Amino acid sequence: MFKIVTPISHLFFNKKNAHKISNYSDFLEIRERTLSLTFQKEKFFHCDEDLTLPWTSNFKNQLVKIIKNKKSLRYISFQATRCCANAKIVNKVFILSGKKYSKKEMLIEARKNTKWLRNKFKNKFKIGLENNNYYPTKAYNIVADGDFISQVVKENNLFFLFDLAHAQVTASNKNIDFNSYIKSLPMKSMLQMHICRPLLNKKKISRDTHYLPNKKMFNDVKMLADKYKNLKFFTIEYFKDTKKLIKNIQDLKKIIN
Repeated sequence: MFKIVTPISHLFFNKKNAHKISNYSDFLEIRERTLSLTFQKEKFFHCDEDLTLPWTSNFKNQLVKIIKNKKSLRYISFQATRCCANAKIVNKVFILSGKKYSKKEMLIEARKNTKWLRNKFKNKFKIGLENNNYYPTKAYNIVADGDFISQVVKENNLFFLFDLAHAQVTASNKNIDFNSYIKSLPMKSMLQMHICRPLLNKKKISRDTHYLPNKKMFNDVKMLADKYKNLKFFTIEYFKDTKKLIKNIQDLKKIIN
């Protein structure tokens, strides 16, 4: 049986909304913006930090505090958003800033960070990596390549958090076949899927807009769920309206179960 994992978004600051959404969710996914909130179903933590870049002592200390405070965590996932040290954003995309890391250097950092995390918490939880969007700046070199993501996942025995919208945006912006791109990703290690509807544009840059998923997107989700048997958890990343989110969760449950 598939399970629904819902992010703890700003909607949860309203107690009635939080109660309603929780009732329709099997588990909840902690996010850094809402760490002050606490709920019974917190089993997942999706962290904004890059697994493939150096972790500072300050970040490690913060992460230790979060994990010790959230005692029921069983899954924690990270990102690989850029190949440079600085998170400089222009027009909502990263641009190359600070030290540029090579593929080899990012693979080394991923191994170091994963090893530290496992040693620190004695394999208390499963560790995952999410695929990121590709946008046409040098900051996104390497990190959205399927072979790179697959190597990080396999070398560190991670689970793969597959973001469907990110994959669609990447294929669109790279002008490559979507199915071919999926085949390059570590789909056999996919345990969780993030779902939202992006804005795909053949003439301009496609973007991850977090629109409400539609029927066509859910059909794609069902196809992938039928094909990849390790997939267990589904997460709808829509944060604008509680009623629409709950209706979407209900629709997804009907399709996948």
